[in-house]
Parts: sequence; C-alpha cells; structure tokens
Amino acid sequence: MTYRLRAAVVAALLLSLVVAAAPSSAQEHPAPAAPAAAAPSPTPAPAAPHSAPVVRVTDEMRAHQRLVDTLYFADAAYGFVLLLAVLALGISRRLRDLAARVTGRPFVITMVFWALLTAVMTALTLPLDYYSHFVVPHRFGLSDQGLGGWLWDQAKGMLLGIVIGAPLAALALAGIRRVKRWWLALWLGSVPVMVFLILIGPVVLDPVFNTFKPLEDQKLKTELLDLAARAGISGGRVYQVDKSKQTKTMNAYVNGLGPTKRIVMWDTIISKMDHDELRFVMAHEMGHYVLHHIWKGLAFGLGMLLVAFWLAQQLVDRATRRWGRSWGFEVAHDPAVLPLLLLVISVFFFVASPVMNGMSRYFEHQADTFSLELTHLNDAGARAFVKFAEDSKVLPDPPAFIRFWRYSHPPLGERIVYCETYKPWEKGEPNRAWRAGVTP
Repeated sequence: MTYRLRAAVVAALLLSLVVAAAPSSAQEHPAPAAPAAAAPSPTPAPAAPHSAPVVRVTDEMRAHQRLVDTLYFADAAYGFVLLLAVLALGISRRLRDLAARVTGRPFVITMVFWALLTAVMTALTLPLDYYSHFVVPHRFGLSDQGLGGWLWDQAKGMLLGIVIGAPLAALALAGIRRVKRWWLALWLGSVPVMVFLILIGPVVLDPVFNTFKPLEDQKLKTELLDLAARAGISGGRVYQVDKSKQTKTMNAYVNGLGPTKRIVMWDTIISKMDHDELRFVMAHEMGHYVLHHIWKGLAFGLGMLLVAFWLAQQLVDRATRRWGRSWGFEVAHDPAVLPLLLLVISVFFFVASPVMNGMSRYFEHQADTFSLELTHLNDAGARAFVKFAEDSKVLPDPPAFIRFWRYSHPPLGERIVYCETYKPWEKGEPNRAWRAGVTP
C-alpha cells in the first residue's frame, strides 16, 4: 500500500499522493505549536566519551542497496514505456471497444474500461513486481511470506484499485467532457477525494491487507500514553499490526485524520527494539501529529497535484491532436485517453520526486528533533536507527544522487549523528520543535 504510482491507476495515484502528503515512517526504505524553523544537521561533534552506535556495513547491505536503487528506476521506466505501448499498439482502443460492447452508457463504459486496463496493467507489471517485491526480499532474508500470500495481496490491491479507481476515472472523464479548463475541475474534485481517502485509510483500506489491534504490551502502552500526555496529545490511539506475515523489516507510522488518526507499530519493531528505543520512535511519530505534518503534507501534495493537472491538460490536448487518431481517439474525454493522462501525471510526479522527498525529509528532521527534545533519549534514538539500517539492509550513507532523488527521510547515518550531537538542553538553549504544556 505504500508504493508510489502503483499499478498506474488514478486510485493508486491518489493513494500514493496521500502517502507523500503524510510522511509517516520512522525509517527510509532504500508545524509546530510554536513556529519552528528547519533544524540543519549539525557538524559532528568530537567523539563522545562513550562508544557511539555504529552501523555494520556489509557487502550484502551494499548489494541490496544497489539492487533496490536500480529496480526503483527500472520500475519507473518500465511503467512509462508500458503506458506508451498500451497507446501506440492500440491496446487502449481495443479495451475501450470491448467495454462499449458491454454497455452503451458513457459513464459505465469508462468504469468497465478502467477495470480492464487495471487488470491488463497488473498482468504486464507482475513479473517485475514479483522480482522486486518477492524475490529480492527473500534473497536478502527480509521476508518469509509465501508466494500464495504475496499473490493474494497483489490481487486485493488490484481489486481495490478497480473499486476506487473506476468511479473516479468515470467522474474525471465527465469533468473533461463538460469543462473547458478541466485541469481545474479535476483538481477541485481531487481535494475531497484525497481528504476522504486519508480519513478512511486506517479503518477501511489498511485492514484489507493486515489485522490491526490496540497495543497489547500494557507496560509499553502505559509508557507511551504518559509520553503522549507530555507531548500534548490526549486520548492517543496506538495500534500494532501483523506485518510480520509480509516482512521482517521494522516500521512505525502515523496516519488518518480526526477520529481515524492513529499511531501504528509493526509487530516486528515491537519484538526487536527495547522500550527506550520504542519510546524514541513513538515520540517521533507523535511529533508528526503535534507539528501537523499530515495537514501540511496534504496541502503541499495538493499544490503539486494542481501543477500536475494543469500540465496534463496542455500535453494531453496537444498529444490528442497530433497522435490521437492513430491511437484510436480524437477527444480528451474518450476512455482510451486515460493511459495518456496517467503517463503524463506519472512522469510529472517521478520528475518531481526530489521536491516531494525534500519536503518529506524536512518533516522527518523536525520529528526527530521533537522526539529528542521530548525524551532526551539520544543514545536510544541512535541505537534505533542502527537497528533500522542493519535490519533493512539499508546503507547509512547512500550516494548523494540517490539521497536527493529517492530518500523521503534523512539518511540513517545523518540521523545517528544527529541523535548523538543534538542536546540543546545541556547548553541552556531553547527547544526548536517541542513546547512543553502546549497542545496541538
């Protein structure tokens, strides 16, 4: 559920934007109560008197990082080529004609077309998805999920994309047909859709793949509720999820809005970290809540989407005039144009990845600062990041280009140094993110 541009469908695009708008995890795969400026990573201080935690970088870790980075770009390129091929080879036209034989109603034609397109795209991307998300994790000991379970998750993802995406695609084409500046109509329509998806995600979408339940460790639960009270969060909801059936890696995140907002811990992180490390990680997630990162990220994502839709109309209208007839359509509201619309938007968000990830790194650094100021668990935080790196086989210091393009979180090496050196309370300096006694 967290892959951007997954399955190249509108529903997946919106869900991916929701993810981008809610920087939530405490690790990297390879606004505050009072105004807080971004806290630049300080220059490493002289060696501390105690032995600082250090990531053990192995050849296996390097090989995994190279492979994951390569597959990221290969997957994007393959998706773009595939969408272009669906247009150029007449597949989109044939799927539309097949949908039109089922019904004569334009709205329903689009929904049927969407279901067919989603099934075709899922089938064509399945080999690469299988290698990237099943073979590779198993090769590096990061998962022991059976093939049947993995395929069932893919099937559920496809069905979810159809159920959500079909009516959205039909509504989008209706807007394109009726409104001259359809880019603005699509954007205005996307605002309530994105808010709704964020709202229902924790209680409707996520449980399709996993089982969520209140945190079972009562001692840890009490510690976290006390921590939440200090952070200014009342009635905090902390859940655990059975991610161990899919992965051996660790994570925690915050999602939802209002009554559905919750902090979620994977069962893997609960089993692998001690209570101090978990308190640091959870304080980081509480920082996202207190600093309103979901709302800020949503606003940022909607701004990016506005640009994407404007650019989409310029390019889709021009491409339709130039190549539309050979591709099987002559107007932008033809269902067969949807792969072209998806191609333009997908390329835009891929190219904009450094911008979106830069904003996410800013939020993540603020949350790290909040956690350190709330807990003073510097050593526990550093240990937690070491465990994240070694457990997920992620390099703590990736190449600069990979960091710039891919990383939605600061590299773990930087975060370890920051944990070891950021201690303003020892110098009598004010906090940058956490304000005691102030509620969000």
